[in-house]
Amino acid sequence: MSAWPALALLLPALVLVSAIYFLAKGDRRAFAQLLALLACWVIGALLMEFFIFMAARMARSGSAAMPVLGTGTRQLLETMASPRSIAAPPLSLAAMAAYSVLAAYLWVLVTWGLHLHGKPAGGARKKPAKGARKPARS
Repeated sequence: MSAWPALALLLPALVLVSAIYFLAKGDRRAFAQLLALLACWVIGALLMEFFIFMAARMARSGSAAMPVLGTGTRQLLETMASPRSIAAPPLSLAAMAAYSVLAAYLWVLVTWGLHLHGKPAGGARKKPAKGARKPARS
């Protein structure tokens, strides 16, 4: 049994827990990083929905039923969770889905690195003291 499906299915939970933690801590930069990761995934799911819809429209057989909304997203999730997708040809959809799981883990790791390395919350920096101003010329 491969560990790949567990890695692919654990990723959304890790992103959700991280987003809740960053939001609770007030780290907007790290939270925005995770929202960007979520936006990339939503764009990929929408593209899969579009491709499946267009493939069904362009099919020659008139008896083929139109796909139900969510078919593309389900297919994307199944492709990402398939252990064989990591060994697919380099530019195939399955390989892109597998590489996106690895890239998402890297993105979450970088986001945590930025969060842990970042400035303390609450404005701990000192503001520069205002000195005496020079009188204005008349």
